[in-house]
Amino acid sequence: MPMRKIELDNLQTGMKFNKSLFDSNLNIVLPAGKILDAYTLANLRNRNVKYVETAGELIADERSDAASVHSVTKSAERKSMIVDKETAKYLDFFKESILNINVIYNKYLNEQNIDTERVQKLATKIVNTIMAEKKAELFINLVNIAGKGDYLASHIINTTILSVLLAQKLGYSLVKLVNLALASLVYDIGMVKIPAYITEKEEKLSPDEFNQVKTHPIYSYQIIAKEFNLPPEVARVGLEHHEKFDGSGYPRKIKDHEISEMSKIVSIVDTYEALTKDRVYREGKDYYDAMKMVLGEGSKKFDPEILKVFISMMSIYPVGSYVQLSNKTIATVIASDPVSPFRPTVKVKKDEFGDEVADGAVLKLSRERDIHIVRALQTKQFTKN
Repeated sequence: MPMRKIELDNLQTGMKFNKSLFDSNLNIVLPAGKILDAYTLANLRNRNVKYVETAGELIADERSDAASVHSVTKSAERKSMIVDKETAKYLDFFKESILNINVIYNKYLNEQNIDTERVQKLATKIVNTIMAEKKAELFINLVNIAGKGDYLASHIINTTILSVLLAQKLGYSLVKLVNLALASLVYDIGMVKIPAYITEKEEKLSPDEFNQVKTHPIYSYQIIAKEFNLPPEVARVGLEHHEKFDGSGYPRKIKDHEISEMSKIVSIVDTYEALTKDRVYREGKDYYDAMKMVLGEGSKKFDPEILKVFISMMSIYPVGSYVQLSNKTIATVIASDPVSPFRPTVKVKKDEFGDEVADGAVLKLSRERDIHIVRALQTKQFTKN
């Protein structure tokens, strides 16, 4: 079916289509089967998007069903409950970062001036905001809960935030943190050179198509170094973020010490963060499942020392994930424990009878020796109907 245009004024929250909606640059703005929410619609308006394109049809309009509208509202209420007051104070910072990165990429895609100054200001603001807050878990919770919108923009900002947090744990100076943030904001810019029919394809890529995708790090390096005129260590991350510790990556199949440390950081974070994202061809994995997959790669794909620090920062049970405790209660993880990654700090959400708790107890499991995590639960069952 050919693509058709839908004016933005004709879109309303509650709509759902059987095929993805794309902007004029063929970036997915709403995956197939997902309900259009107020945040996504506002984001499109802030980006001055005039229309979207789709090969699909409207399959549901939840506005027309009072029960469905109520259900969507209740779902949003449940999601907002997860963002505590301390985390919520960074929501405006997160939304502003999303809007800024959208402007930067759209300007480049439309062949306007390269806005290097805006990139540098955004990198500096992200670093300064993170350094001013002592509780890293607030930003991890922000990424896990708020960073679920527009794939490209949220993936970039989430990767930048987590990369800076990880580098901070590794003892990076302010200057190095800003350079890492710069690299995280633009490392994947080369993907704009890959044909949209490949990047948005719903089926498995052919060998030839995958080979084309594997050229994007080279494009990233060229754009960052020559057009953005950013430092060589920043451009290296664009070139090396798909290289692997064992030499099995691309485009140059370098390994171990041949890969820059910044590239190793972004590689781990990019892999984890991408796994948790919904794509047109698959649903995002739960935080716990994504962490298991990253751990499964282990020392073969990632630098083992940096991976250890990442695990201690994120926890085996990442902030925002749900767990069942040995006392039969259900809780959400609110902070990791670097010393005891299997025993994070949790907040009880449901009692032993399955009833929701308005203000559940906070348990630091490393001190609660009689209580332990029995199993991880699928977060989506608590944040969706």
